[in-house]
Amino acid sequence: MTFLRSFFRSRWACAALAGGCVLLTVPWVIAAQSAARPDLIDAPSRTLVSAQRATASGVASQGGRTIAVGPRGLILLSEDGGVSWRQVGSPVSTDLTTVRFASSGVAWAVGHDAVALRSPDGGASWTRVLDGRAVLTLLRDSAKGSEEREAEIQRTVGQSATADVWPAPLLDIWFAPDGLTGFAVGGFGLILKTSDAGNTWQPWLWKTDNDQRYHLYALAGGDGGVFVAGEQGLVMHLDATTQRFKRVLTPYNGSFFGIAQFGPRLLAYGLRGNAFVSEDAGRAWKKIETGLDANLVSAIAHGDSAFLVSQHGNVLAVDFAAARATLYDQAPGAEVYDAAMTNTHRLALARMNGVGVIALPAQGK
Repeated sequence: MTFLRSFFRSRWACAALAGGCVLLTVPWVIAAQSAARPDLIDAPSRTLVSAQRATASGVASQGGRTIAVGPRGLILLSEDGGVSWRQVGSPVSTDLTTVRFASSGVAWAVGHDAVALRSPDGGASWTRVLDGRAVLTLLRDSAKGSEEREAEIQRTVGQSATADVWPAPLLDIWFAPDGLTGFAVGGFGLILKTSDAGNTWQPWLWKTDNDQRYHLYALAGGDGGVFVAGEQGLVMHLDATTQRFKRVLTPYNGSFFGIAQFGPRLLAYGLRGNAFVSEDAGRAWKKIETGLDANLVSAIAHGDSAFLVSQHGNVLAVDFAAARATLYDQAPGAEVYDAAMTNTHRLALARMNGVGVIALPAQGK
């Protein structure tokens, strides 16, 4: 596999370049994935001398544990609110993009080569559950009997130099509170569902209002149901009756890199400081005035407060009633790719030069 890359947070957009459509990281730096390498799937990560200063692309926290992931299979674990970190073994060397907690103590990490890793012990140990070979097999089995679907899969696989590996990353994963039902999403409109805590998965590529196969960047679940956000202003809502992700109209046609639920409110955010809130499951939206041109990379709940974090390290306090977000704090330094609140009222930031933390007040005021 050839990467034209700097280190990045792997949210993706499709760009028309000579020779077709390739995956590019947006908004941070350009990195094109032209193919997949199975040896990265099979090779465990290497131990780094200065792991805490290595690029971190995703971070998540639950209880007393905070996990960060990054390039070349990097996984870091903190048990003191992000003050200190140690590297833990990863079964892959492919780049990891996102980490999430599911049910208590269970964590998931996803990334390139359609890799999904599961930890049953809060990030201390990991096993590979999915990869691009298994995903391709699932898709081909699901497409049998449909010439159109089989042709679509073949076109996508044609962008990989390795015929037996799905050539796109997984970019987010979400589980219901019971830890059984979950979804994973990624490049080329890929979406997978599990109903048994991730032991088996079913392709949902053809159960979405996404015929253009826009890349899917983020998932959110809560009081309003399950939502997916992606490029070109795409937001979809899971229709529980039809078991299909249906598109909801949004007032923005740029990429949404994240989506989050704060009680009855749905917040979608992304390129150039754009953020929108809906209080009726996406039927109507209000623009949140942020005053930023920097891309928004994370939305954080802290007590009764909501915060947005930008790639430049701006931490914005969101006032939903006034439809605006104002600067609360600034975390100077290298670009921020993700953020998570720890149990010690510290905001853990996944950055190009490692994981950092900033303090927030106990009540989130």
